[in-house]
Formats: sequence, structure tokens, C-alpha cells
Amino acid sequence: MKRLYTNLTDAERDELDALLAKRVWEPQPGPQDVAARSLADVIGFGGAAGGGKTDLAIGLSLTEHERVGIFRQTGTELPAINDRIAELVGGRDHYSGKDRVWRIPNKDGTVTQIELGAFPDVGDEEKYRGRPHDLLVFDEASTMRAAAPRFLMGWLRSTNPRQRKRVLMTFNPPTSAEGRWVIEFFAPWLDKKHPNPAKPGELRWFAMVDGKEREVGPDPFEHNGQIIKPRSRTFIPSRVTDNKYLARTDYMAQLESLPEPLRSQMRYGDFHAGTEDDPYQVI
Repeated sequence: MKRLYTNLTDAERDELDALLAKRVWEPQPGPQDVAARSLADVIGFGGAAGGGKTDLAIGLSLTEHERVGIFRQTGTELPAINDRIAELVGGRDHYSGKDRVWRIPNKDGTVTQIELGAFPDVGDEEKYRGRPHDLLVFDEASTMRAAAPRFLMGWLRSTNPRQRKRVLMTFNPPTSAEGRWVIEFFAPWLDKKHPNPAKPGELRWFAMVDGKEREVGPDPFEHNGQIIKPRSRTFIPSRVTDNKYLARTDYMAQLESLPEPLRSQMRYGDFHAGTEDDPYQVI
């Protein structure tokens, strides 16, 4: 390894050193690594409980992005995320509790900014209007209203042309009708009635045409005199057995002891177990 390093040019060594300086986390082999390496613009990850969803979100935030927004449905769910970030970076010196923002200096001179947020009430997502992020994480997206992630995705951007921009949605199967939008959003992977199902990790492309989202091909196309560029999407399932840190504990036994349909949802990531109708739907 040392010989290989010395054979690199100065520019190549600088680039390698910069990358290594930010590697405070590595994805686990299996689904987590597949998700981390996916080229999709929007990545869905999870299914069963304990598959390493939140750790993937935090790991990508710390190692591959500059300005990050991590969102949960309610603020009471954020302390666990804070605790894990503090564990990885070695303390809370760079966290501002007032505005819920981490500003973490890296060895390569850059600063990683991670903003934590929540939108428990309808319209709360408006508070984050206009704030640019190159990584948007919707953790436990199936507990959220569909309007909130779709709204905030409008500000996925970066002034750094070399910075990748992506959305990560992690979730378990929805336990209420309100969360079923994730099945529709990732229909080729999650809807068993989809006419053209996709394999885990396979890329599909989607575009908004006349106000309605459609699955299309990967190439830009013209519609009503406007060029539309499709965005890629994928879903990668994971289970507790894919998480080496939990697989060796009694967590699987805990999931097995849950009543149905929660057991099938959380243990196996079954998106069709125990679905219920929205009590406020119009019949």
C-alpha cells in the first residue's frame, strides 16, 4: 500500500488524502453499501426495522456532502440522530442546539454542515423554504405527509459543480394510510401490482409532465416547447440480518415477538401487511 501511495502524483495524493480525511464512517457490506454507491438521484432504503437506515443517512452526511438536511416527522425523534453524530465525530463541540445545526470542520479544510429539522404540523416544511442542501434525508419517510418531502426537494442544489446532489428516503412499511405514498412513490419496487416491477437497486427515471409524475426513459425530452430532464430513482431493501451490529443481539427475537401485522412489517419489510384505509377518505 505504501509503495502504491508513493507512486501517485502530488495531485493524486492530495485528492486521496482529502477523501481519507473525511472517512469517519464506512458502509456495511450488503444493502447499505449498495445504497451508498447508488447513482440514483433519489434513493429509497429500508423496509424492515434495524437495517441500518439512520446510520446510512448520517454516514453519507459526514463523508460525502457539504450541506445536509436531515428531517424527521417530529423533533422528539432527533436526539438519537444527534447522539450518533456525536459518537462519530467525538463530541458535541460543533453542534448548535439553538438552530439544530452541526458545523463540523474537516481535516481537508472544508466544513460539513448538517441541519436537523422536523415538521409535525401541516405547513411546517415552509420554515425550511429556500435553504439549499446537496443531501436531503427524510428519515422514516413513511411517517411523513407526502407534501413535505416533495416541497423540500425543490431546494436540492449546490453552488459547487463537483458536489453530488441526492435525496435519501429511509422508511419501514407504513402503519397508517397517510404513509402509503411511499409505496406509490417507489411503485416499481414496492407495489406488487405494478406492471413492470424493478429489481432492488435498479434505476428508473421519472418526470413531471402536465402536473403529473410519470415513469419515463433516462434521456431529456421536449414537451410543450420545454426540455424536461428525468430524475433517477431506486429502492434498496434491508433487514436486521444485514446489520452486523444488531444481527448478533437479541433484536431479531424482539421483532419476532411483535403482534401481526407489525411483525411482518418490521421483521421482513412487508409493505402489504395490515394496510388500513384512511378514516378521513371520501367514499
